[in-house]
This record gives sequence, structure tokens and C-alpha cells, in this order.
Amino acid sequence: MTKRRFIAPLLALSLIVGSLLADDLTDVRAQAGARLFRAFLSADIDVDKKTVDKNQILVLFLYSDDKNRAANLATRFLGDAKDIHGIPLNVEFSSDTSLANYKARVPAGIFLAQPPTDAALRSLVRYGIEHHVIVYSPFEGNVESGITGGLAVEAQVRPYVNLSTLSQSNISLKPLFFKVTKVFKR
Repeated sequence: MTKRRFIAPLLALSLIVGSLLADDLTDVRAQAGARLFRAFLSADIDVDKKTVDKNQILVLFLYSDDKNRAANLATRFLGDAKDIHGIPLNVEFSSDTSLANYKARVPAGIFLAQPPTDAALRSLVRYGIEHHVIVYSPFEGNVESGITGGLAVEAQVRPYVNLSTLSQSNISLKPLFFKVTKVFKR
């Protein structure tokens, strides 16, 4: 009986610590991903043609319930530069995974600030393909599920590309980008 009293709280504590470590790892991936996302958009050969409004590159940060997290990741994405190839960036935030407000004003890139549901993930993959948009997720398993790009955490952190989705989206990336990128093929 004494051992059970000791083991049960220890087990509960290990589950809590494991959950906190997983959240920290997810946050580290998202922070690193925000910086790599900028390089990904810069590598898009046609990014200069994907402008909206007053010749701006629209970048959407998609979140489910934490707009502050999305804003923090957008700040990391922007860094000191507010443009790509001299074209000003217009960063917007949305929690609408149907992207109803982005049928006519199509973003050049979409960054997933929080993990989407499976249904939302499938919808975002379709949207990216149909509209030639880079959909970027720093979350593990999303590139294998069809998201255009993300990051591979191995001995080093580097960009990760779903070649099939990239091809279906008619997005061309600079060849030099592929020299440092892990490629997922179906």
C-alpha cells in the first residue's frame, strides 16, 4: 500500500512534466519555424507576382484560439526586415480555417501558429494547392500529411518540403534552397 501511494503521485508528476516538455518542444519548433518560413517564402520564384492590395505580399498567420501566440510568431517572422525582395509584407491573423476572407485576396504564404484539426489540415492542403500558396507548419507530421513545408529537426534544423504538394501547387523554389532542404516524397 505504501508503494502505491508513492508511485501514483510520481506517475502523475511524470505525466505533467512530459506534457510541459512537449509544449516547450512545440514552442521551440514554432519559433524556429517562423524564421525558416521567411526563407521559404523568399525561395519562391514567383513570390514577387503574389501581391495584393498596394503591391504587398500578404502573409497569413492562422491560429485556433491564441492570437497572441500568432502575433509573437509573426514578430519573429518579420525580424528587422518588413519586406521580401523589396516588396512590403502585409501580415494578417485569422482563426478561420475555411479561409472565407481569402478567396479573392490570396496570401503568398500561410503559417500555422497552432496545430490544426485533421479536417482543417486537409482543407488547408487543398487551399494551398488550388491557390498556389505555401502553407507552412512547424508541427511534426504535417508535411507528411500534405502541408507544403515545415522544418525537420534532426542533427540540425532545416527546411522540410512535401515535393508532391509543392508540385501540385505549381510553386517553384530556387534550386539553391533544395541544397539545404529535406524533401518528403510520396
